[in-house]
Amino acid sequence: MRVLVATLAIGVLGACGPSNRPDNGGDDTGTPDAPTEPGSDGSGTPDVSRVYAHTAGVLYQMNAATLTTSMIGAMTGLDASENVLDLAVDKNNNVTGITAGKFYSLSTTTGHATLLGTLTGAAQNSSSLGYVPDPSGGDDILVSANDVGDVFKITISGTSASAAKIGNYGKTSSNKQISSSGDIFGIATNNFGIYATVNVAGETNDYLAKIDPTNQFKATLLPNNTGFDHIFGLGFWGGKIYGFIDNGTGGTMISIDPLTGIGTQITTGSERWYGAGVATTAPVIF
Repeated sequence: MRVLVATLAIGVLGACGPSNRPDNGGDDTGTPDAPTEPGSDGSGTPDVSRVYAHTAGVLYQMNAATLTTSMIGAMTGLDASENVLDLAVDKNNNVTGITAGKFYSLSTTTGHATLLGTLTGAAQNSSSLGYVPDPSGGDDILVSANDVGDVFKITISGTSASAAKIGNYGKTSSNKQISSSGDIFGIATNNFGIYATVNVAGETNDYLAKIDPTNQFKATLLPNNTGFDHIFGLGFWGGKIYGFIDNGTGGTMISIDPLTGIGTQITTGSERWYGAGVATTAPVIF
């Protein structure tokens, strides 16, 4: 479970990724690119997906064909003491990152961070950040969920950010509280829906849960736990869900079955994954 996130004046706001981690330097600026063109395999699914993952201060992009990540660049523009704790991607490939106190726009070309708005309030425990489709059909909405399962809609206006509570993950049939364990994402394509990694009180491993935005963001657990803990980032591409884990000394990338909830290791490496995100218009190809 992560620590050091942010509480807004009207609600708790969170982001995934542990605190007190090293920053990364560098320079350059940039603006988000247009979505990647389809790959050469004829499937219509881009090889270089719109799934982004990150460490404390470096932005990466996932290749859907090889299931590997490539470095985009250091998230320069942050204050010296800041780490990016999570990110979210909207339907237009705009990437938003959150630190313990601020929101940033992240360049998909260079990784450079440009300040969007500052949070108000003190830092407290919470987790997860993601864009999800608006159930009323409007623009994507930025949401966060915390360690007691509360879900908030985030609004960035001018140089400030605010949050309004819009729901809670609820409890299991055995009356155990469901809370955020790391991340949330939503896919509008084919009405695939919203999913989150969650904790169940008294259990060690994370679950994947389907989230119902029409019922105050109630969570329905998939049948099995993932078999993994510390899944701080979630991605999706071509009908497959991916998890990004911080092991403390390195990171693991897994796939998660969207029907059973069971996780399978794909790769391990030295990168400690703080979070991940995916465009809400990601393709659904089974």
